[in-house]
Amino acid sequence: MLPCIESTPNGEHIAAAERIDPDNAFGRRRGGGFEAAGDPTFFWPNGSTLRVFFLDGEQSLRERVMAAAGAWTEHANLRFRVVDSADAEIRVTFQGAENSSALGVTALDQRDYAPGAPTMILAEVPWATPGRVDRLARHEFGHAIGLVHEHSSPAAGIRWNKPVVYQALAGPPNYWKPEVVDSNVFHRYAAGATQFTSFDPDSVMIYGFPPSWTLDGLTYPENSELSAMDKKFARRIYP
Repeated sequence: MLPCIESTPNGEHIAAAERIDPDNAFGRRRGGGFEAAGDPTFFWPNGSTLRVFFLDGEQSLRERVMAAAGAWTEHANLRFRVVDSADAEIRVTFQGAENSSALGVTALDQRDYAPGAPTMILAEVPWATPGRVDRLARHEFGHAIGLVHEHSSPAAGIRWNKPVVYQALAGPPNYWKPEVVDSNVFHRYAAGATQFTSFDPDSVMIYGFPPSWTLDGLTYPENSELSAMDKKFARRIYP
C-alpha cells in the first residue's frame, strides 16, 4: 500500500487562494460545521468546471480514473472535463513513487506546481485492482476539490502508536521520513481551519490502518466508496 501525500498549506498558499477567489478567505465560506473535513481556504469557486489533463497512461486507465472520480460530481456542483491541454487545473501522471495530489486551488500556485507539471500522482493505478483504482481516484480527487484527510479532522481523536507507525512507513514501499508521517498521518487541523462535525470512519478520505497503529487497537478499513457523509459534505460545500 502506498498512502498518499497531502499538500501542506502555508501562508503563501492562503494568500494565493484568496487572490484566485476572494470567497476563499477564512470566515467567508458557507457557515456551519459539516461531516467529513475540508479546508475552506482551498475550495474552488462553486460551479467550477475543472479541466483534467493526463500526462501519460493508457486510455483505459484514464477512463477508469475519471469514472471513479465522477462520484464526487454526482453530489458536488463541480464538473471534471478531460482536455488535451497542459494548462489544465488538474494534471495527472501515473509515474512516480507515491500517490499524491495538490489540495484544491493550490494546484494553481506555480511556485509549487510548474506549468505543465503534474498536480496529481496516481502511482499505483497501473497495477492496482479495480477496487483499489476506485479508492485512489476518489481519494486523490477528493484532495483536488479541497478535502483533507479525515483522520486529520479535529474530531478524529485517534490515539496513534507513533513508534509503530513511524517504523511501518519508514520501510518499503513508502520510505517516509518522520516529518512526512507527522504531516500526513499525525497532523490534526485546528477547529477554526476546517469545516467538520463528527468524525467519519467510513469516509473515502481516511487512511486504512491496522490495530497495531493505535494504542487502543482501533482500526479502520480503506474505503473505496464515498460515504453518506462524504456525499452530504460535497453537496454542502459545493451546493
